[in-house]
Amino acid sequence: MSLLASLSNARSGMSATGVRAQVTSANIANVSTPGYVRRDAVLSQRGSTGVSVSGVQRIQDQVLLQTRRDAQTQSAGSEVTNAVLERALAAFGEPGSETGMFGTLSRFEGDLQTLRSTPESAAAQTIAVDSLKDMTRALNTASGALQAERTQADARLGADIDRLNELSDAVFELNAHIRKTHSSGSDTAVLLDRRDTLIDEMVGYLPLNIGYEDSGAVRVQTDTGLSLVGANVNEIEFQSSARIGALDTTTNAGGRLSIPTLMGQPLAGAGGHALSEGRIAAYLDLRDTQLPTQAAALDDFAFELASAFDALGEPLLLDNGAAVDPLNKTGLSERLGVNPLIDPARGGEPRRLRDGIASVVPGAPGNDVNLTRLTEALVPFADTLSEIVSDSSSAVFRAERIHTGNVAREVTLTETQQQLTAVDLDHELQTLLSIEQAYTANARVIQTISDMFDTLARL
Repeated sequence: MSLLASLSNARSGMSATGVRAQVTSANIANVSTPGYVRRDAVLSQRGSTGVSVSGVQRIQDQVLLQTRRDAQTQSAGSEVTNAVLERALAAFGEPGSETGMFGTLSRFEGDLQTLRSTPESAAAQTIAVDSLKDMTRALNTASGALQAERTQADARLGADIDRLNELSDAVFELNAHIRKTHSSGSDTAVLLDRRDTLIDEMVGYLPLNIGYEDSGAVRVQTDTGLSLVGANVNEIEFQSSARIGALDTTTNAGGRLSIPTLMGQPLAGAGGHALSEGRIAAYLDLRDTQLPTQAAALDDFAFELASAFDALGEPLLLDNGAAVDPLNKTGLSERLGVNPLIDPARGGEPRRLRDGIASVVPGAPGNDVNLTRLTEALVPFADTLSEIVSDSSSAVFRAERIHTGNVAREVTLTETQQQLTAVDLDHELQTLLSIEQAYTANARVIQTISDMFDTLARL
């Protein structure tokens, strides 16, 4: 190799070490920067006389990245489901709670037993009626809490969709910057970091497929093929409801509750929601399936309880003042109340628990026949209520188990990705040492060649 070729080789090596030093320094400076992906200088042979830097690449595995994002989508959705179902279970009240449905049902049963032993006691009669009112209020409260959770799910669904639309707009605008920067030959790494940070937030809301252009710009589609970001940006349309009641259903079922649509296509298909993962899917499923199912179980309980008393000719419980109707069970648990004929607060007489709801005048003080019939009719409902709460507890257990598994998978994949993309200070410092050695070696070659030229010049 000639001296000039050796000199060119060494000079290209020094230039490359300079770029490598800049890249490594940037890695170290951004060790704590959220979303920063480690960079590396790409070296290539320059003919037969040296090395050149062909670019700076972000260390990223697209397959691993998409797998981690899929896990993030699943984890975000299961987190929502688990949290909401836990709150819904709390609405039923703990088995030992005095104010929940278990406690008030047990107290009414106990007060009714006490009244059986002292049917002449006016105080015991009033206490039993008050217990029955407490039980209906607990039922009303639990049912109202479920509808409140539906309303909250709908509101958060709307907020999530608004945020997702904002992110889609941001990615679309960032795509334009990435294309422009790439076409000018400038480094796009910082823009790509911002792009990935935005997409990482988007995948929490619904599963996405990401397509990449050579420039680094992206195409974002739902997993069903609907475009969010492409040649233009498409927004998801949705209208939240101020308050949701038991009778409210989705537009697919002829109701008023909004279904999210994208490009004129519903994200929820007939017979169920097309989305299966992510926060949006979770809120839709809770609003339209899981919470209504629990509310329907309470309505059935309320109807059966009222019907058991009706069968004895003692309509103690009414639907907004009217007899319960098997064709109007939806929402009954929120409307059920005590018959005013036994409620002293509304001019009723508690002694009708003993004498019969239709009695006009007081009966025999010691007559416990009607009280015995009421007590026996009440016996099965503790087990019925236990089954309802058990089903809700099982749903919470399943949701918690699924979420725990999803979180473990996401954490594992995140750690694996960080091992690849995150800055490792030990590795970067070792790289700096190798850069220093390469710089010193190239400088020594240049100095040696310079000395040789000086020697030749003196001859």
